[in-house]
Amino acid sequence: MRSIQTVVSLMLLVGYAMAAEVQTIDDFEYADAAAADAAWEASQGAPPAELMPHESAGGKTAMKLPCPFTQGDIPRSCYDRKGPLNLLRAGAIAFDFYVDDPAPISYCSIYFHTGNGWFAASFGFTRGWQHVVLGKGAFRIEEKPGGWDQVDTVRISAWKGQTQDTFCAFDNLEARTEDLAVVRGLAPDGENETARRCAEQLGGYLDKLGLPYGILTDKDVEGGALAGQKLAIFGYSPSLTPEAVAKVQEFVAGGGKVMVFYSIPDPLRALLGISSLTYMPKERDGQFAQVALDAKDLTGLPASMRQDSWNVNTVQPGGQNARVIGTWQDAAGQVIGPGVLLSDNGVYMGHILTDADAENKQAFLLSVIGHFLPAAWQTAAEVSVSRAQAVGPYRTQAELSAFLQPQTTGTPQAARVKASLAEAAQAEAKAERLLTAKEYPEVLTAARQLHESLMAAYLVAHTPRTAEFRAVWNHSGTGDCGTWDDAMRRLKDAGFNAVVPNMWWGGVAHYDSKLLPHSATFDQKGDQIAQCVAAGKKYGIEVHPWKVNWNLSTAPASFVAQMRTEKRLQANYKGEEEAWLCPSHPANYQLELDTMLEVVRNYDVDGVHFDYIRYPHGDVCYCDGCRERFEAAHGAKVANWPLDCYSGPLKDEYRDWRCGNITRLVKATSEAAHKLKPYLKISAAVFSDYPGCRTSVGQDWVSWCREGYLDFVCPMNYTDNDTRLENLVANQVSRVGSRVPLYSGIGAFIIPDDQAVGQLEIARANGADGFILFNMGTTLAEQGFPRFVQGITSAPAILPHNGPEVRFVTMYDAEEKPIRVTEAALKVTVELASTGRHRKEIAAVTGKLELQDTTGKALAQLGPLPKVGEKTDVTVTKQPGTVRVAAVGTMTCKDGTALPFVVRSRPYNFAAGG
Repeated sequence: MRSIQTVVSLMLLVGYAMAAEVQTIDDFEYADAAAADAAWEASQGAPPAELMPHESAGGKTAMKLPCPFTQGDIPRSCYDRKGPLNLLRAGAIAFDFYVDDPAPISYCSIYFHTGNGWFAASFGFTRGWQHVVLGKGAFRIEEKPGGWDQVDTVRISAWKGQTQDTFCAFDNLEARTEDLAVVRGLAPDGENETARRCAEQLGGYLDKLGLPYGILTDKDVEGGALAGQKLAIFGYSPSLTPEAVAKVQEFVAGGGKVMVFYSIPDPLRALLGISSLTYMPKERDGQFAQVALDAKDLTGLPASMRQDSWNVNTVQPGGQNARVIGTWQDAAGQVIGPGVLLSDNGVYMGHILTDADAENKQAFLLSVIGHFLPAAWQTAAEVSVSRAQAVGPYRTQAELSAFLQPQTTGTPQAARVKASLAEAAQAEAKAERLLTAKEYPEVLTAARQLHESLMAAYLVAHTPRTAEFRAVWNHSGTGDCGTWDDAMRRLKDAGFNAVVPNMWWGGVAHYDSKLLPHSATFDQKGDQIAQCVAAGKKYGIEVHPWKVNWNLSTAPASFVAQMRTEKRLQANYKGEEEAWLCPSHPANYQLELDTMLEVVRNYDVDGVHFDYIRYPHGDVCYCDGCRERFEAAHGAKVANWPLDCYSGPLKDEYRDWRCGNITRLVKATSEAAHKLKPYLKISAAVFSDYPGCRTSVGQDWVSWCREGYLDFVCPMNYTDNDTRLENLVANQVSRVGSRVPLYSGIGAFIIPDDQAVGQLEIARANGADGFILFNMGTTLAEQGFPRFVQGITSAPAILPHNGPEVRFVTMYDAEEKPIRVTEAALKVTVELASTGRHRKEIAAVTGKLELQDTTGKALAQLGPLPKVGEKTDVTVTKQPGTVRVAAVGTMTCKDGTALPFVVRSRPYNFAAGG
């Protein structure tokens, strides 16, 4: 489920007190367009590079890159600059980026070629100029690159998203070496993802603090990349080589400081003054709930920070003036043992930093970093005041006020907004006074007060919709709030109406499965689906259990070994094993189908939800079984296996065949489940980048919607870039139309709550009929829910997928892009095709057709709803903004029960002058 694009740091630049060494790669101050074109070679059908004016500290021009996506089959505008570069010590790549119209561009990437491969990173963007900073850890590896000290080519690419022309521009491309470096561990396959996540999370905390930093890897450290930097943070590096350890020792001997979390080689223990470490596994819930912190000489150190660790090291001090500043405590506050040590050379903590309690984690990091790098306090303080005014999509108080005034005037919320803005004004004045007085820790407190006051005004200004899917994914499958009863009560109180809990995988189950091994969660806590469903019924929350299909990462080793023996695992085109079930294998297909239907038969769920309903990536599957089964489908032997299918003449046919292997499971599950329980809803968490995901991972989810295999779909639109979200949802809704409701997945785990609320509004405005947040845990339940319920979920909502089957037809429906009406009026044909599929038999359907805005507010009445099986035409006259036609009414069951419904068309916009 947690599938996000490369993390991008769009840093708000102020006068940093912390220094940086800057290496200019290109300032784009070319004499003319011919010179720019000579330096940056266009390829893959892109036209020559151009120049455009851009006043900046680096000069007066920028390089303009045309994106003529209406001309032929151009997959991207691509430009290469040749020349040697040594970027080993740089921790980040920074540049200014401009885009005229973001919608036609799917994403942009920058690449560095070295050896026989590339380092590549993608980044988000909004309309206009922005400054982009990409830590080295954001760069993925393609093929077999050499070292960062041997770069020979820089490539810039803008990838096509829509058939529409636009252009982008680059300026001031540079490599930055900051005082502060986060080191990303390079671990064996089983731990590499954890190492990546730890570095990414640390980077996220530093971003929020406003501290400039670079991201290096263990290999960079081994090459001497720490030279000249001041503080290195090792989030999780379980595989440091002796050569890397020697370079860390050399770094510290030269005055550098280090922070090390959890895994630490013996030579570095002495360096940090550690006399002994003792490993302690978790034996009971809440055993390692938090770290209590105490050090009078560390400014701003929080009293504690929540951890919820699953195992820890306790640490004893030795030399280097080492002392304990943090102790492990259980949920009841009982001391377990020393957990955090501070010495002259740095800090050690006996576990990774978990994602719980982000605010206190940030305070802890700032306190320690500020202890060793005092300039960090000034930087953090200046940034905090500047950023405190940014709420939701608005960057300044003036922008926020322009939204609040028409939104709340004359409403019950007006008085609350006025009071919150008055509190904000006082906090802002206080922050400015403290900043002038250089009382930096106090500045942070005042800035938080300023932001909280502005956020309070923003949150109450949002209107709840009467019909909307409001759900959460729950990754643990336990609710993460005590019991399932506790979790459901919290959801109900917060105005949510559905939960999608992860209950089974390719090789393990949290319920009483007869087909899959039981999980440790089942053994310890019992049948999670049974408990979840019972609590859902009690509180009126729909339950749609989620399965991670094909993936065996959580399966017992014995189960994986059995699959290996039976030749049921995937293999890449090099013949290397992938611990996923091969979708083309008949026994795997049957197992997936049977386990989906096992839940349908045995539990009173409202639906079942596919996840990982795809291949893991584009390099699989090319096992022997796939060869045999593809050749049977193809009708001939493959002459050069697997390369003919991977990159040769059969590539497209093979990609289609992969799609078919995934689609047949969705189709079969949908047909069998609906036969067993017609009212059941089949849904899926899907990749956001359609149609790219069809090629890359075999996931043709738009066809599943068109063919009626899904009853609703949840694209995982995890991004911290609002413009990116807008483009994603608009593209998705354009392809699905109004065939089934589309509920946008929102990455609540990577954005603050006010931005999440803003993204819900963006999803609404572009045609989504609801949202689903990843992930429900203690942070979302304790901090997010109380914020959402102040406005956007403050009243109950009915579920769009429980209405009758209504079809909306216009002259624009064949176009797979947002509808832009060019006429003065739009004719919409509305058909009440059927009563739909429900738990109770429907006796009658009555209702009306109305025009709504994106909040669900009625703008005009369009007439009565037609009878079942009949059609009617309505006319929508030119309107400002985005509008939708809605069927609003009541289904009366044969037992007299009344079921209200709202079913909406896709969104319509009228072109100016139409």
